[in-house]
Amino acid sequence: MDAAKRIEDLLFITTNLEELLEAENAALKTNHLEVVHSLLERKTALSRAYEIRVFGLKQEHDKSEYDQAVMADVKTLNEIGRRVEVLIEENEKLLKVALEVSRRFMDCVAQSAKQAIPGTGAYSSNGLVGARTPAAKKQAASLALNETL
Repeated sequence: MDAAKRIEDLLFITTNLEELLEAENAALKTNHLEVVHSLLERKTALSRAYEIRVFGLKQEHDKSEYDQAVMADVKTLNEIGRRVEVLIEENEKLLKVALEVSRRFMDCVAQSAKQAIPGTGAYSSNGLVGARTPAAKKQAASLALNETL
């Protein structure tokens, strides 16, 4: 594949990657994780295609075959590449935050389940809610799995 074709492919891939990262970052900011999940496969494919094209371009040592049109495309590619770098950094930060929030939420749910005390939730004769006697023991949350359809 000649250099001009590789650069043209890189322009297409990088432009699509830029649009995808903008959409993913917006979804992460608004906590629409289903959108993030739906973009994952395309993001992976674009990243792999980008890596392959860049690797092939680096293998070509003769840059003298670039004409003015190709050099203009290289300049455009560099501009888009800088924007993509900024979007990737933002994407990394947003993904770390989303993962940390999910982890903390699951920790809170697990902690609440551990501290659950069985009881009726009704007022007792002394005005307290639920069983508060020393005999009341903490019970682990039960889990049942029904595999029949």
